[in-house]
Amino acid sequence: MTEEQDLDQQDQNVREQGSSEEETLVPFSRFLEEFPLNTAQEISGYYARTDDAYRPHAKVAPRIRIYCDNENCQGYRRFDGEWLSRYQIGSDQISHDFLVYRCRDCGAREKTFCIMSFAGKDGKGTALKIGEFPDLHIDLPSSLPKLLGEEYKIFVKGLKCEKQGFGIAAFAYYRRVVENQKGRVIQQIAKVAKRLGATPEVVATLESAANEVQFSKAIDEIRDYIPLSLLIDGHNPLKLLHKALSVGLHSQEDEACLRTAHSIRMVLQDLSQRIKDTLREEQELKAAVSTLIQFREDT
Repeated sequence: MTEEQDLDQQDQNVREQGSSEEETLVPFSRFLEEFPLNTAQEISGYYARTDDAYRPHAKVAPRIRIYCDNENCQGYRRFDGEWLSRYQIGSDQISHDFLVYRCRDCGAREKTFCIMSFAGKDGKGTALKIGEFPDLHIDLPSSLPKLLGEEYKIFVKGLKCEKQGFGIAAFAYYRRVVENQKGRVIQQIAKVAKRLGATPEVVATLESAANEVQFSKAIDEIRDYIPLSLLIDGHNPLKLLHKALSVGLHSQEDEACLRTAHSIRMVLQDLSQRIKDTLREEQELKAAVSTLIQFREDT
């Protein structure tokens, strides 16, 4: 086994161990990789025992996999890090400290977290991201601007709020995007249905629903006509979005709004990619059929 394969196996073992923790706990590595600012989270793997009799516990800096924008990387890479004060551990002691990471591949890019945390029992703890530089990297499919049209700029504003942990603001931006562009989304679904050979009646129903003002009514009209390739884990993506939008903005805590905003973004991203992939696959299939027909005629 090579060193790289061994490192990959170690990373996998750590994640599998973390996934077996209580459901409320998140592995510290995942917290650093994925969670936005200003959200407190119970974590596992926060500290470990040492051989130092005077300092029996030390905070852990788990290996993480995040995006590196160095010109020699331009992708997700492993980063190793260290705490500036790794021995501040105590069940009644709140720690405010910096955790600095460096890319293992290029050795040039750094990622710095400012973490407020305190220890619990058995290596567990609670952490809050106070700062992060560079900010959280989120991959967006290239198909998303086409799906959202002129509202894509509003979507980006919502994304910035989500990264900062501003749940109410992110939810408000994403809701505006969906409400204003629901017709465009349905039009894209109609395009996919037509490309897949849906009857003229089905296509007409979809196109008519795109002009419906009431989102719930539009969903009812086309609930049986969504192409299977666009279902997300077997669910109608429009129903998922409508359910999220039905949550009362002012009746929810900021943290709850942040979770809902995240869900809306994920559905929009997945739907845009499914539409793109379905249309591309159909085009490639037609091109392949055309090539074979031409080949037969030539022979």
